[in-house]
Amino acid sequence: MKKSTITHVLLMSVMAATPAFARTNVSEKVAQLDENREASRTNLKQYQDNLKTVDSNLAETKKALKELDSAKKSLAKQTGDTAKGKQSVDAVKKQLEGYMKTEQAKLDAERAQIEELKKTLATLEANSAQREQNLAQYQEKMTKVEGELATWGERNQSIIELEQALAQKEQLAKADNKRLTEKKASYEAEVVKWQKQVRVSDRMYNNFKNLKD
Repeated sequence: MKKSTITHVLLMSVMAATPAFARTNVSEKVAQLDENREASRTNLKQYQDNLKTVDSNLAETKKALKELDSAKKSLAKQTGDTAKGKQSVDAVKKQLEGYMKTEQAKLDAERAQIEELKKTLATLEANSAQREQNLAQYQEKMTKVEGELATWGERNQSIIELEQALAQKEQLAKADNKRLTEKKASYEAEVVKWQKQVRVSDRMYNNFKNLKD
């Protein structure tokens, strides 16, 4: 009901206590009170329906927040597993680097000995060939390890992107939850206001409905 209509009803209540009101058209006033009562009922029904809609939307939002929280926990576990796997690969790489460094140092020393010790050239050349083969094997393994590290890097980037997407969805869901909560409070206040107005309209209508001109 508009503010001007409510003011009109209150003015009529005051006029009812004066002789001038007795000379007015009572039937028209009663009809106006009935119209006001119906308008109040219509407004109450509208805000009650709105409140039901908000309650339903809030339930959906809370469900979405729970699902997002579960997804975040699952992603956090995957991140931990990924970190552990990368640590293992890093350890293997470090070990291979140590092997390669050792073999390279020995290769350099033995090549120097080739120049100094001609008598042991055949043996040293055989050792050199073996160590070169070792280096080739380690290099092959190193290539595989570096490929695995690249794969871990790509997987870690995918996890980061998923985390960002989840954070954005959670932020939107929280914003919706706040907005719907505020709207619910507004509708609840309107329901209380119009429930009071319905009671006032009913009481005034019942007081005047049996009056005649």
